[in-house]
Amino acid sequence: MHPTSWITVLTLSHLSLNVQGKSLWSTQPAAYQDIIRTAYPIGNGQLAALPFGTPGSEKLNLNRDSLWNGGPFEDASYIGGNPNSSVSSSLSGIRDFIFQNGTGNVTALMGSDDNYGSYQVLGNLSVSLQGISGATEYKRSLDLNTGIHTTTFKTANASYTTAVFCSYPDSVCVYQVNSTSDLPKIDVHFDNILTDSSLIKSSCSKSSKSALFSGITQADIGMIYKAEARVLESTKSVSCSNTTGTLSITPSRDQKSLSLVISAGTNYDATKGKAADNYSFKGVDPGAYISSTVAKAASKTVKTLRNNHVSDFSALMNTFTLNLPDPLGSANKETAAVIAAYNTTDNTHTDPWFESLLFDYSRYLFISSSRDNSLPPNLQGKWAYGLYNAWGADYHANINVQMNQWGAVQTGLGGLQSALWTYMSETWAPRGAETAKLLYNAPGWVVHDEINIFGHTGMKTGDEYWADYPAAASWLMQHVADYYDYSRDENWLRETGYPLLKAVSEFWLSQLQSDEYFNDGTLVVNPCSSPEHGPTTFGCTHYQQLIHSLFTTTLQAARALSLDSTLQKSLTTSLSSLDKGLHISPTTQIQEWKIYFPDYENSTHRHLSNLIGWFPASSLSSYLSGYTNSTISTAVRNTLISRGPGIIDSNAGWEKVWRSACWARLNDTETAYAELRLTIQENIAGNALSMYSGKNEPFQIDANFGYGGAVLSMLVVDLPVGVDNKGGVRTVVLGPAIPGVWGKGSVRGLRVRGGECWILSGMVRGL
Repeated sequence: MHPTSWITVLTLSHLSLNVQGKSLWSTQPAAYQDIIRTAYPIGNGQLAALPFGTPGSEKLNLNRDSLWNGGPFEDASYIGGNPNSSVSSSLSGIRDFIFQNGTGNVTALMGSDDNYGSYQVLGNLSVSLQGISGATEYKRSLDLNTGIHTTTFKTANASYTTAVFCSYPDSVCVYQVNSTSDLPKIDVHFDNILTDSSLIKSSCSKSSKSALFSGITQADIGMIYKAEARVLESTKSVSCSNTTGTLSITPSRDQKSLSLVISAGTNYDATKGKAADNYSFKGVDPGAYISSTVAKAASKTVKTLRNNHVSDFSALMNTFTLNLPDPLGSANKETAAVIAAYNTTDNTHTDPWFESLLFDYSRYLFISSSRDNSLPPNLQGKWAYGLYNAWGADYHANINVQMNQWGAVQTGLGGLQSALWTYMSETWAPRGAETAKLLYNAPGWVVHDEINIFGHTGMKTGDEYWADYPAAASWLMQHVADYYDYSRDENWLRETGYPLLKAVSEFWLSQLQSDEYFNDGTLVVNPCSSPEHGPTTFGCTHYQQLIHSLFTTTLQAARALSLDSTLQKSLTTSLSSLDKGLHISPTTQIQEWKIYFPDYENSTHRHLSNLIGWFPASSLSSYLSGYTNSTISTAVRNTLISRGPGIIDSNAGWEKVWRSACWARLNDTETAYAELRLTIQENIAGNALSMYSGKNEPFQIDANFGYGGAVLSMLVVDLPVGVDNKGGVRTVVLGPAIPGVWGKGSVRGLRVRGGECWILSGMVRGL
């Protein structure tokens, strides 16, 4: 029986809402020199592009999600950062030292980061219209509801429109140019000026009317990648330069439209990431796949391709709508100018319309980068323009890859999270099981902070305050548990979710130690390092809170499926003795470690690791009744005040949106909203993508996704209930932190736990 819910309601309505589509737009072309802060991204999960360039000389900066250098494509003996033989015998000494002294080190567990690699750009596709000059009335825009990028301009003789989109149904990107007069000659060409010319080749085919591109990340064993752009329509003639690989198209008389279908692929194969395949990750040459995909798409009209794309994309965008008023008329202003208005010294500027657009953009980016046949979005989503990108554009798992998922399940995009489930099951779990044995002599599987697409599950060499992070999978299991809690898809839980939860729980059941420092009979993690902050010690608050949530949700899942009675008993026993990660310091803050380290307490560090159980997890806020417990909520508040607004340390966008969400869960509208606006002021570039340090590169997409999660936290508090109703009744609070300027807005499609979907209108604060 479900526990009784108490709900603080805004205004519920089942009336249909009139939804106005939102767009980003500019009257200036995006330039390659500043592409990541000016271009508008498009994608279908596997393929991604940044359109840029001047009128008549447009280019697409292209990505394929599996195109990485490094790993077994750089060294066939690559072993994912694991040691060659077990080092688990060193654990007992590490633990003894830490229990005796309070702190220690894990140097003996560290592996190699050789051949780790990086996500890399594929190249540029150039589409040049001959004779274009003196263009006027230029405008480029990105329609968030359709996922179509449009450019318009005029010359003395004609008006031109180009449209670009990346279609999931047809697995291609489509480029179309239309003119009010006969089209001029058009040249199409692939290139990559960043890559050694000996490793790439641009070519073309007159018979198929295609521009072709091929490359390898390094000679001999590198990853193979290829691309093709094929003309859809009949033309007067085509010619092919064997020297440059340029496809030259002469349109027919009266021809006013021409389209290209574009595909790309690599010989990466995630299903080959197992011991039986020697973790090769090597599949077949992508040429046949690309040719077949392009041919199939080219057999359709551009209208059909467009309709297929819009039907798919709009259906996903329309699973949730947030409409906020536009008192400043921002819909009619260039996006960069709207963003620049936030650059005030006192952080007082408000723009409800743009704040809702940035929320829509969060969902748009997720739809464009996470599909069931793709890898999950990485640090740069899918949009990287270099060969060696910041942090390898990898999967950082101590906040970043998790934050990328924040806005999905509550807004009807949970089905797109399958990219993450597959990635963890195929790439993390197999080699992660070896890491668990080699480093910890443990069952289950484990990964650490930085993971590539080649199963780098070992602990990297470096500063252990960031390298020592075996809690990564525990945090990801929150998203597994949440997906089931919101969908109640029992088949998915049985086939996909529960095996993940079970394996990670088995790992931690084997690792918990009886506290020999305080001798209080509790179970703690030893060794541990709070993400990127402080010493290597035991009983890190972050770990204890995550394991509390992990064991709780795994036990609930096992009960729901009537599986693994022995595991259920082990989880129940461990939960009764587990240190839950709630220790309040002498200054009334949530301690970050079980030992009180006063030198670190008033740090303005970017991470909120000791508040993981407040948000986004529920150990503090729900299972320990923190949401209704003033002692806990006061300690959370004091911790947030101490950590500051997220500017001094790194000034990253993700640290601000995390703070915003935490303040929203405290029902503090003013501060939650201030942090949200501060993110825009400090970190959002003119194309609305988030930059890491202020508005300077590198681009890091997590704040874009985290922004969506922060807004959802302002709209609703939706807490789960612990095992045997620990934490009290199920709690849903609508409007815990809705700013007054949002008051005339409306919401449709808000998901709550249990599979319900609500409509809200006339928004006022619920508390």
